[in-house]
Amino acid sequence: MAENQGRKRVMLIVPMLDQGGLERVCAATAQLLKTEYEVHLVVFNTAGMIYDVSGVDLTDLNLGAVEGKIGKLINVQKRVRRVRQLKKKWDIQLSYSFGPTANLVNVLSKYHDFIWAGIRGYGALSDKRSMKLVCRLADRVISCTKVMEQEICMQFAPRQSAVLYNPCDLAQIQTLAAQETSKEFDSFFEREGKIVVSMGRAHEVKGFWHLLKAVSLVKKELSSLKLMIIGAGDYSEYKTLAEQLGMGEDVLFTGVQTNPFALLARSDVYALTSESEGFPNALIEAMAAGLPCISVNCLTGPAEILHNEYQQCADRNKTYYADYGVLTGIFHGSKDMNPANITEEEKSFAQELKKLLTDDKQYQCCKDAAKGRAQQFSMENYLKELKKLIETDTAQ
Repeated sequence: MAENQGRKRVMLIVPMLDQGGLERVCAATAQLLKTEYEVHLVVFNTAGMIYDVSGVDLTDLNLGAVEGKIGKLINVQKRVRRVRQLKKKWDIQLSYSFGPTANLVNVLSKYHDFIWAGIRGYGALSDKRSMKLVCRLADRVISCTKVMEQEICMQFAPRQSAVLYNPCDLAQIQTLAAQETSKEFDSFFEREGKIVVSMGRAHEVKGFWHLLKAVSLVKKELSSLKLMIIGAGDYSEYKTLAEQLGMGEDVLFTGVQTNPFALLARSDVYALTSESEGFPNALIEAMAAGLPCISVNCLTGPAEILHNEYQQCADRNKTYYADYGVLTGIFHGSKDMNPANITEEEKSFAQELKKLLTDDKQYQCCKDAAKGRAQQFSMENYLKELKKLIETDTAQ
């Protein structure tokens, strides 16, 4: 195409574009780069695609996930062969993949392109065999937090590494936050009481049973307190736990929402209780919506987001009043849906949550700091760092 003449040629590779953090970052990256680079977005399967990649050259390999070890092996070989063909066809200069399965295909399909392997979640590090291969073959490993980068360098010694924090569309969030919420939630919002909110899919890693138990403890002193959890999945067991804790009417499970930011805007405090994260986008989004935040100091992300000198928060069992929010000790033990079992960590989290809700000075300080901090994760800052890396690596 004439408009692409002279532009550097970049391929982005992602398994799918359905709901998910790495998928969102990939789509945002494609949109940001398309005006200055020749961008080709390759997706293993576009079924369930929800992210906007309009105006980007999109190729669907129609090679989605399959069952069985042999089937998976054959599928990887097909993906590698097809991606290598596309790299040759478009004479790709830099290929950036998102997530373990895409990274494997990217490094195995190398033509004469510069390979970026994107590690967006801490869980990827547990597959030692795959990580060793990817780090040996990739020209650069891109992590979404500094802690993750340090861990990868220590364990797997990649050729080169870099950190690119996930971008956040602050202007869009603020626009959407000003919109009205669905009428189906009116009765919840109309009832008296402050609202604690959290976002995430119904997965054990999000630790929502900890949140429910902690809020139930705070409600003993702030009886009108309410909790809202936004996200996809089956929350039936959490609804049961809420009933058993005596606060079924005061907990709203919204399901997945096309505009969660309007719901955030009607809340008072954002709480994160995850066992682990890659880079918690929802925490940044809540801060952009102007919410003060309390988070467990899990691996990885919360400390880097909430405190400038995140290394000072190395003891994950302590509480830190960080620069941009409250960091509490992590939760210990396995999933426990028994309402009678309340851990010391849940009691500690509840205590800090109550302080944040009742101390007006601390509340306002965290609220102001959160909104200012979110600006540092803007699309503009992400694009600036991204372009700097692309220009460096395509010049080699």
